[in-house]
Amino acid sequence: MRISVFGLGYVGAVSAACLVDEGHTVIGVDKALPKVDLVNYGRSPIIEAGIDALIQRGHADDRLRATTDAIKAVHSSDISLVCVGTPSQHNGSLNLEHIRNVCLEIGSALRDSPSYHVVVIRSTVLPGTMQQVVAPLLEQTSGRRIGPDFGLCFNPEFLREGTAVQDFYAPPYTVIGTTDPVAAATMQALYSFLSAPICILDVAEAELVKYACNAFHATKITFANEIGRLAQAWKIDGTKIMDLLCQDTSLNISPAYLRPGFAYGGSCLPKDLRALVWKARLSNVHVPQLESLAVSNDLQIELAYQLVTQAVKGKAQTIGFLGLTFKAGTDDLRESPTVELVERLIGKGYRLLLYDENVSLDRLIGSNKEFVEQELPHLAELLSANIDRVLQESSVVVVCRQCAQYTEVLRRAPPHVSILHLEAALSGHEPRGIGPSAAMPNMRG
Repeated sequence: MRISVFGLGYVGAVSAACLVDEGHTVIGVDKALPKVDLVNYGRSPIIEAGIDALIQRGHADDRLRATTDAIKAVHSSDISLVCVGTPSQHNGSLNLEHIRNVCLEIGSALRDSPSYHVVVIRSTVLPGTMQQVVAPLLEQTSGRRIGPDFGLCFNPEFLREGTAVQDFYAPPYTVIGTTDPVAAATMQALYSFLSAPICILDVAEAELVKYACNAFHATKITFANEIGRLAQAWKIDGTKIMDLLCQDTSLNISPAYLRPGFAYGGSCLPKDLRALVWKARLSNVHVPQLESLAVSNDLQIELAYQLVTQAVKGKAQTIGFLGLTFKAGTDDLRESPTVELVERLIGKGYRLLLYDENVSLDRLIGSNKEFVEQELPHLAELLSANIDRVLQESSVVVVCRQCAQYTEVLRRAPPHVSILHLEAALSGHEPRGIGPSAAMPNMRG
């Protein structure tokens, strides 16, 4: 393919060099003449392992050149990869000046070009940027429409400085954000040499993936450092602790717990986190990330409260709950976020009916019983042993977790009943009908 690459920094230079090495013809575009001259002399504009040989080879084969002329570059290519910087501003927002300028240049070139062209944004931009900034600028400047006249994709990069060439050839996946099947097919063909899966997403989803990944990387580094500070204060080998933590690939380093949904709870996580934070304060060790976890967890319960009260607005004030314990398959109610949510709703005067197949007042013993007596003394008045009664007498039924029994019963819910799948609603995933995939499993705690 013929490809123009806008921006010859780390992402652009690496993308250009690797695509040339795969047999494509690439023209780099940059406002900085020194970068353009370096490429045209067969030299890399950046310091990066492995890139020099790729650029030298592409230059020698006459398939890699660079220019400051954006119009010429677009007219000489079928795909434009936009890899310009989006630096941070003082308030944390992104400076989109380079993105806007490139969109104006590409749009101007497309106005005079009758051929179909695919514009691909690889620069890191926040969700909504493609729809609110990039697409309008391209259409207004070109006088053409996305879809029938030209393609538009968002293709985030996952390159690390120092290993960028290696990362280009061995990504975890390739993300293509677009609703245009022609543009998607073009990008799939472009990346067909990679063995990693190609994921076609909505544009906003593709925009958020990059931020989610980087935020998670920062979270892991900060967590390890906070454990390290605690270990140092307590004369413990923090490296040994984290090495052992990483050996658990069932829970610690795994997909477990990494689905958005309801809050964590139970007899272990809240208690142990409080104790660890207390001990850190006693030792004069500041661990802001660990301290913030309970605050964020409380916000998730508050958001659930808002979702439930919004769902019941304008309806009879009876809310049914399916699932009360902090996790499926247990009768443990201790520090269940659902119990906290129920308490808040009772305090606001809502009438509730509760059902949990594992909860029976006659069988509650020990600390579990003590917790119920302290936190939910009126449980006997609210708990129903008949799930159909909950469905018939409620205007809104809150499904707190996935359960085969719930799924079957909800299929015969009366027409007046609104079903709120709490985990799905909190994750932004709207269930399509009632079935096994309509509710998220509760895996917190």
